[in-house]
Amino acid sequence: MNIRFPVLVGLLTAMGLTVLSLSLALGQTTIRGTVTDASTGEGISGVSIFLANTSVGTSTDSSGRYTLTFNDSATQIHFNALGYKSIFQPLSEGTSLTIDVALEEDAQVLDEVTISGKGRYRNRDNPAVELIRKVIEHKKANRLSRFDYASFEVYEKIMMAISDVPKFVTNNALTRGYRFVFENVDTTLVPGRSLLPVYLEENLSHRYQRLHPKTEKTIVTANKKTELDKRYINNENIETYFKFIHGDVDIYENNILILNKPFLSPTADAAPLFYKFFITDTVSNAEGQFVELTFVPRNNEDRLFSGKLQVTLDGNYGIRRADIWIDHRANLNWVNDVSISLRFRRHHNGIYLLSHSDVKMNFGLFEGERGAFGQRTLVYSDYNTDRVIPSSTFTGQQIIKLADATQQTESHWETERPLQLTDAEAKTYTNLDSLQRNKSFRRTLRLGYLVAQSYVNAGPVEFGPLEYSYSFNDLEGSRIRLSGRTTRQFSEKLYAEAYAAYGFRDDRVKFFTGIAHTLNRKRIGEYPAHYLHVTYQQDAREPGQLLGFRNGDSFSRSFRSGNQDQWSYYDIFKLNHVVEFGNHVMLQTFFTSQRQAPASKLFFITGQTGQDTLKALQTAELGIDLRWAPNEEFFQRNLERSPIINEYPVFNLRYNLGLKGFGGEYTYHALRLDIFKRIFLSQLGLVDANFGTGYIFGTVPFPLLDIPNASKTYMLAPDSYALLNNLEFVSDQYIKLALEYRPHGFFFNKIPLIKKLKIREVAGFKFLYGNVRPENRPENNPDVFLLPRDLRGNQTTFTLERKPYMEASAGIENIFNVLRVEYVRRLSYLNHPDIDRGGIRFSLKVDF
Repeated sequence: MNIRFPVLVGLLTAMGLTVLSLSLALGQTTIRGTVTDASTGEGISGVSIFLANTSVGTSTDSSGRYTLTFNDSATQIHFNALGYKSIFQPLSEGTSLTIDVALEEDAQVLDEVTISGKGRYRNRDNPAVELIRKVIEHKKANRLSRFDYASFEVYEKIMMAISDVPKFVTNNALTRGYRFVFENVDTTLVPGRSLLPVYLEENLSHRYQRLHPKTEKTIVTANKKTELDKRYINNENIETYFKFIHGDVDIYENNILILNKPFLSPTADAAPLFYKFFITDTVSNAEGQFVELTFVPRNNEDRLFSGKLQVTLDGNYGIRRADIWIDHRANLNWVNDVSISLRFRRHHNGIYLLSHSDVKMNFGLFEGERGAFGQRTLVYSDYNTDRVIPSSTFTGQQIIKLADATQQTESHWETERPLQLTDAEAKTYTNLDSLQRNKSFRRTLRLGYLVAQSYVNAGPVEFGPLEYSYSFNDLEGSRIRLSGRTTRQFSEKLYAEAYAAYGFRDDRVKFFTGIAHTLNRKRIGEYPAHYLHVTYQQDAREPGQLLGFRNGDSFSRSFRSGNQDQWSYYDIFKLNHVVEFGNHVMLQTFFTSQRQAPASKLFFITGQTGQDTLKALQTAELGIDLRWAPNEEFFQRNLERSPIINEYPVFNLRYNLGLKGFGGEYTYHALRLDIFKRIFLSQLGLVDANFGTGYIFGTVPFPLLDIPNASKTYMLAPDSYALLNNLEFVSDQYIKLALEYRPHGFFFNKIPLIKKLKIREVAGFKFLYGNVRPENRPENNPDVFLLPRDLRGNQTTFTLERKPYMEASAGIENIFNVLRVEYVRRLSYLNHPDIDRGGIRFSLKVDF
């Protein structure tokens, strides 16, 4: 065989290399595995993996998987990722190993982080500031709202727990019968804290969004939650409240609402003015290059975050990860700290969309560990931004719960739930079911209900509110009242409430009764409501005051700054039909028949004779009340609703038609419009603005004109004038404006020592201007009533044609976290008789 020398050399070389590679391979070790987030179970990309004390390493791909092959003998492998605690894993002998690890987030707060830098911090020529400005510039391009349509799947978990339950509770005689509940604690979720879950809710839903016109729809396919005895606990309100305190977090918003208070986002347009930004790390992995931005507030007491952002360097300047928190120094009540963790996943078009959100809050009276803990976790998946969603999808209610949503089996939850429950969370469902049947626990609920709601439950009915049992005023003297209402145990479709009262000075019995029945098979008053409501009432009130089951006869409103000498006895029948439509449009139509008789020093005197010629005034009305409160959320029990004020306006348009000859003595038309809007001013707080206007067509006596709501009590009353006398002004056309500014401590936070008290500023202004047409003035028309005068003949009721009535106020709120005190000053009509030019008013409110 004739083989040329060069070819022989080549063959020998190839054989040698093959032998060498085989020998090397026999001495190699290969490690494979997946690195996941310990809290979410999702793979972590960009994790640095290397052998201890060597330069051999690799990093995980976008799914958290890795492969590492090496020859060196090593005993440990190191896993390190931005924002996670590093871990060392021991190596065992073998040529092929599988090592899966779960990394825990590094919960280290910025108080413990020292950011090195030379010289004074400034925005100019600061690369960190230039980078965050790029993020701000590209916000619109990185948000889901950039797409015309979007659909995705959402898993939601809300958990509330008691933190470090004191022994005097667990060993109390009231809790002796259900101590087994206190054994179900979680010591892993928050290091150093023992958490006792008391509420758990899970939801699986489809969400749909449309950009033009902007709207969204949520269809809940599965729902599971703990519920307590419905006689004492309104489980729907608990669900609403927990979602209120754990709202959705959009890192790209200018303001992020935490406990319904705006906190300036680190990506807000004005963020460089309020935050200090630093570049603290860089990350390079299979997904690309990222920069870690660390930021801290310039003023720790302002409503600002601290935290870290991981920013992409792919030209989109999107956020791949955000870890932000609020510490105890921020001006929040009952909250020790808030931590928010956001994770984003690359969409097919290159931008990062939110995949995981986790919000944790620690509540407490003080800054210790004992108190409450809340957590809301959201997992987003299956984004589709290419499909056009039919318009029919968005019709009807914004949130729909499927009929079988609460009937899903445990196997369904095990399959569809993207995150497994902890042992303590899983036991919460069964423990709460056991508590429902526990007599000792029901006694505790009954006592708590009495303290919180002021009602004594007696099965189908309950008696209260107890605060209304006794009061006093100048007309009735001491007044006692017995009142009550039906419960769901009586009926969920029919609701009734009633009271009987007696005044010892006027020696008269008053009463109220009301019955409502649902017309849409839902529980009474449940949104969207549709019901019929009939009421009949005989009682005494000052003109301009509201009438109803709850009105001005509570004990706290008995203390007043002036005399009460103008009253009326009312005899009112009202038939009211209420129906609600999509996006919180409510339509009320009603018929009212009313008899009003003057009392105390109030008289109905016509201009013709100049003497008391009328014992009572009889009217009959048809009315329409149209209310629109877009995206409204509220707490509800029976027919009572307490709205959760958000950034959306509330419109209320009312029309009243007076009927003559149908039990009434006058024909008239009244048109009124009220608009309320809360204006969030970011770091400067918020402004509540109320605007109203009205016009009454026709000739009517002064009791049928518009009478401003006056409050002479020392307690602050919403929608009223603190220094206005009752029946001081009447109008048949008016414009009113009320502004209340609450900076939430923005200015006090800049003052040393004072800022430690966490007190907050408040200021207000009220404006009322109106007129009375000639035909409704007694000097021009002898058929209408003379305006009221005192016993000396001095006029006490006036018109507003010369100038507006104005009040201004300034004060301090959040004193001891609950007390508000303000000074109110009257700015016009200072020559009117028996007025207060100024005064101190106060209120109590539990607020964050």
